[in-house]
Amino acid sequence: MSRLLLTIGLLFSSSVFAAPLFDSDELLAISLSGPFELIDRERDKEKEYVGSLSYNDPERGPTTLDAKFSVRGNFRLRKDICSHAQLWVNLKKSQVKGTLFAKQDKLKLVVQCKDSDRYAEYIGREQQAYQIFQTLSDLSLDTRMLKVTYADSDGGGSREQLGFFIQHQDRLAKQNDMTVYKEIKADKARLDPDRSALVALFMYLVSNTDYSFIAAAPGETCCHNIKLLEAEDGVLYPLPYDYDSTGFVNTSYAEPAGGIGQSNVKQRMYRGYCGPEEVTAQAIAVLQLKRDTIDAIVADTTYVSAKSAKRTQKYVDKFYAVLDNPKKVRREIIEECR
Repeated sequence: MSRLLLTIGLLFSSSVFAAPLFDSDELLAISLSGPFELIDRERDKEKEYVGSLSYNDPERGPTTLDAKFSVRGNFRLRKDICSHAQLWVNLKKSQVKGTLFAKQDKLKLVVQCKDSDRYAEYIGREQQAYQIFQTLSDLSLDTRMLKVTYADSDGGGSREQLGFFIQHQDRLAKQNDMTVYKEIKADKARLDPDRSALVALFMYLVSNTDYSFIAAAPGETCCHNIKLLEAEDGVLYPLPYDYDSTGFVNTSYAEPAGGIGQSNVKQRMYRGYCGPEEVTAQAIAVLQLKRDTIDAIVADTTYVSAKSAKRTQKYVDKFYAVLDNPKKVRREIIEECR
């Protein structure tokens, strides 16, 4: 697939595959009913738990949809890290037609890890990371910020917290006449060089070293915190996700990557592959062009405090201090490629 055809396909998909859930940036209030205390206790990836999702549909009014919940993730699935498990929300295709959830089936729900306000801010900053990548590429995962009420169906209590839905990668692939690569490893030579350079630079911006373009985590398909979208011509386009371990989000539980000399998650280390310098220069130009938009995302205090926004802005400014200095670009990016 040529880059021109890919661009045309992306423009075409925005109208043909429009999904109401992700058409708005407004906070959506939903109520989930399910055995959440049991889910958080068992954290069994092999089980599905029956429940429902309720919300106020703009066309239908109060609406309840059947739902099944299952846990997901690895690091955040540990009880010593998170009090509440990350979830898949699986809806019935026969019920969602004509609703806000039309064309949705299985959605990732990013759940607030613990109950304190600090963890609510982590949700806000992680969603900002998704927004930033959306500004860089149309081939990106949509998100929708949520106010979620979790009502325990087994007689337990309820809680209300921030969260957000993430578009399923299968749907994004379908929108763009692609498929999701499902092997354990990938051939580096098949990666689109422009896309790979852009993603690597974005990962450098948010300080994410916990990913791989070509290898999966144990027991999973390729790749670690990256999905590969395969075009008709076999070219692979990396799709990043999962940013809670980044320096940008800066969670209290994030750990530096082992074996690469990273002292803490805020220490930026470029992990992109070596290639023609003009490809890297093009990716840098994209980030420079989008700086004002990225600054506006970071400055938004809807879901983070003003103090947090100011701190994050300083962190982003340090990234641009590298991009704006050719000597630093060579020393910290070009000469650090793999």
